[in-house]
Amino acid sequence: MLGTGVGALVGLLVVALVVVPVSFGVAARADVKARRLSGSRGSDANVGRSVADVAGRCDRWRQLATRAWLICGGASLIAVVVVGVLICVG
Repeated sequence: MLGTGVGALVGLLVVALVVVPVSFGVAARADVKARRLSGSRGSDANVGRSVADVAGRCDRWRQLATRAWLICGGASLIAVVVVGVLICVG
């Protein structure tokens, strides 16, 4: 019975350790994209894009970055808790 619980914890740990770098990469890329868009609002208006369109795209990238950072933090927290439990059990 104990082996099944430990196996599930190890599986959860593996999933969390895969989610952390993936969500970190997505969050970092979305942050860079949002900063580039926010810095180029004036120049994009001259190219033919409306300021509202650029602002909307910037907001969407910021929302994606926020979600990805939250997922990264949550997965990191889960990994730390699972490692702590495995240390206590083992």
